[in-house]
Amino acid sequence: MPHIKSKGHCLSCPVRNRSIFSDLSEDSLEASIKDFHTAVISYDAGESIFHQNDKSDESSYTLRKGLIKITKSLPDGRVQIVRVLVAGDLFGFDGLAGKEYNHTATALTACEVCRLPLPDLSEVRKNNQEVDSSIMSRIIKNLRQTEDMLLELGAKKASEKLASFLLTLGRSDIRSDLNTDMNNDIQWVKLPLSRSEIGSLLGLTIETVSRFISDWKRKGYIKESKGYIQIIDADGLKKAACTEGSC
Repeated sequence: MPHIKSKGHCLSCPVRNRSIFSDLSEDSLEASIKDFHTAVISYDAGESIFHQNDKSDESSYTLRKGLIKITKSLPDGRVQIVRVLVAGDLFGFDGLAGKEYNHTATALTACEVCRLPLPDLSEVRKNNQEVDSSIMSRIIKNLRQTEDMLLELGAKKASEKLASFLLTLGRSDIRSDLNTDMNNDIQWVKLPLSRSEIGSLLGLTIETVSRFISDWKRKGYIKESKGYIQIIDADGLKKAACTEGSC
């Protein structure tokens, strides 16, 4: 079950440099958050932070540690993964526009989030243009990610979609949020999604995902073991799966 670990301490937050307060000096931040009642909450993998259509006028969140998947549900029960969040991401800010949550947020791994009370956040925004601009930047970032995903789904071939996803896991900023302890080899990263979930994210069937992964393993581009993956030959993977500049 979710567990409140502590009151949030924005000045010493491990993701402050990636948060909405990253542009504030220590003095400005300390003065701005004296009445800001944040809380650090831990979630186990599979637990939901909030659900689609829940009331959203009380809290938004910043992800401190771990990975979270954002999903949308159809009336017939089908679920589509639309985004994967990493540390520093702001999410659940629908209440700023007086709207219900438009999606469900579920922990992919054990994670920590900082709960930001919207009434307090609104006061901070009024008094700090930097914070207001930072929130707007994150809204724009989410819109761009949505546009990029539309491109992934509409313009790229199946192999290009999957190769882009796997190569993204190898980025240092993403890898730091994944478990990389297997055999003490930092190049091994834990796949945050099952093959079925990867298919949901990329608009592919599980059979297509499995076929390409098996083929790339045989050709020596990647290794896979017990839910972990390692990119052995990134250039080879790009050449095999991607057209010019698409991965």
